[in-house]
Amino acid sequence: MSYRTVVDKILRRLREDTLGSDWTGVLDDASEADDYQKLIGDFVNEAKVMIEDAWQWSVLRTIESVTTVASTATYTLSGLDSRSRILQVFDETNDIMLKQISDAQFYHYTYVGATQEGQPTYYRLKDNTMSFWPTPDAAFSIKVHAVQPQDDRTLAADTFKVQEALVVLGAYSLALSERGEDGGTGTDVAAGRFKDSLADAITQDETRTINETTWYAS
Repeated sequence: MSYRTVVDKILRRLREDTLGSDWTGVLDDASEADDYQKLIGDFVNEAKVMIEDAWQWSVLRTIESVTTVASTATYTLSGLDSRSRILQVFDETNDIMLKQISDAQFYHYTYVGATQEGQPTYYRLKDNTMSFWPTPDAAFSIKVHAVQPQDDRTLAADTFKVQEALVVLGAYSLALSERGEDGGTGTDVAAGRFKDSLADAITQDETRTINETTWYAS
């Protein structure tokens, strides 16, 4: 389902004019769209973020690869950003899982005492950069298992990885909250439907990633 389709579904629920095929490019630049239609587009992206942040969705998971270089501790993960969540980091070369450490620990290990190089055992994450300790002394193949949300949808043809039905419910509840009740559907009712549907979707997705809720709690 495209960004345009989702926006139009919400506009219909609000009994507002839809955009349809009149809109083909970037919504904010579309002369065919009025301010309210563009506001609905903003609500769609806000709902998308809420859904993406609610769970480690299997459809958002990716593997980033890093090949270390001797004497270089920090690397840019080009496919990740500040919204990314790291699930696991593996040293594929040595068949071990690296452990995350805090900034304080990383700085202590790095700057207190003699500089150490060797096989990395720890990592530190900051936005889309990852630093290893000890500083690698050779080429190691590192695999980063991460959750990577999508950027804001802007083009009419942009699609969603998370369930579009959830995006519609979430954006609709935000739109109702902005202007009050709509045809008997109160803000609390719409928000409740979104919350319940989100919980159901998380439960369904959890079955695709067995025992992870227990693993994360440990």
